[in-house]
Amino acid sequence: MSPAAASPAEVVRAAQKDDYYRGGLRSAAGGALHSLAGAKRWLECRREVELLSDVAYFGLTTFAGYQTLGEEYVGVIQVDPSQSRVPSRLRRGVLVALHTLLPYLLDKALRHLECELQADVEGSRPSQGSLVLGGRGRSRARHWVHRQVAPLTEPQKRTFLQAVMVLRQGLSGLQRLHVAWFYIHGAFYHLAKRLTGVTYVSFRAVHTCSTLCLGFLPTSMITGPEPRFFTEKQGFYHVCWKIPESQP
Repeated sequence: MSPAAASPAEVVRAAQKDDYYRGGLRSAAGGALHSLAGAKRWLECRREVELLSDVAYFGLTTFAGYQTLGEEYVGVIQVDPSQSRVPSRLRRGVLVALHTLLPYLLDKALRHLECELQADVEGSRPSQGSLVLGGRGRSRARHWVHRQVAPLTEPQKRTFLQAVMVLRQGLSGLQRLHVAWFYIHGAFYHLAKRLTGVTYVSFRAVHTCSTLCLGFLPTSMITGPEPRFFTEKQGFYHVCWKIPESQP
C-alpha cells in the first residue's frame, strides 16, 4: 500500500505552520539587526533580512532534503511527479529559488522601476518609496533603471508607470487566483510547487492493521527483508514492512 496523496487540509496546515516558523525567524533576524545597526539600517534592509531568513529556513530543510517543520508536524513529505521518489537536489534547489528569490527580485525590480518613473513624472520629487529603497543614495540597480528610463518621453513614462502598477496588482491577483484554484482541485498550494511539479504524500494513511510503519530510520539500520514501501531521503528510509496475517 503506497502512501496516499496529502489532503488539501494537510497541505494548508503544513503551509500555515511553515509561515508561523518563518515569521518567528524573520522577527528574530530583524530584531538582531535592529539592535546591532539601528532602526534606519533595519528599515533599509528589512526585505533583504526577510529573504535571507526564508532562504535559510528552506535551505536547511527542503534543499537539504529534510521535511520542513510544517511538513513534519502534519506528517507529509514532498515527492516528484512520479509520486514515488523525493525530488532531486536540482528540483529542490529550483523550488527554493522560485519560492523565495523570484518573488523578491520581481518585487524589487518593479518597485525600482515604479519609483523612478513616478519621480520623473512628478518632476523628480523623491517619493517615500524611493527614500526607503534608495537609502543614502541610489543603488546600482536604481542607477541602471534611471539610465533605461531617461531616454523615454513624458507620455511613454506615464504609460509605463501605469503598466507597472497594473503588473504589480496583477501578480498579487495571480497568487490569490492560484490559491482559489488549489481549493477547487487541491493539488498545488504554491506556484513554485506547480512549476516544479512537487506534491505531497501523507504517511499517516499507511497505518493499517497488517502494515508496520517504523517511520524514518537510518539506512544502516535497514536489515532483513526488503521493505514493502520506502522513500530514501538523505540517508534515511521511511520503512513499511508487511506483517504476515495470523493463521486462524
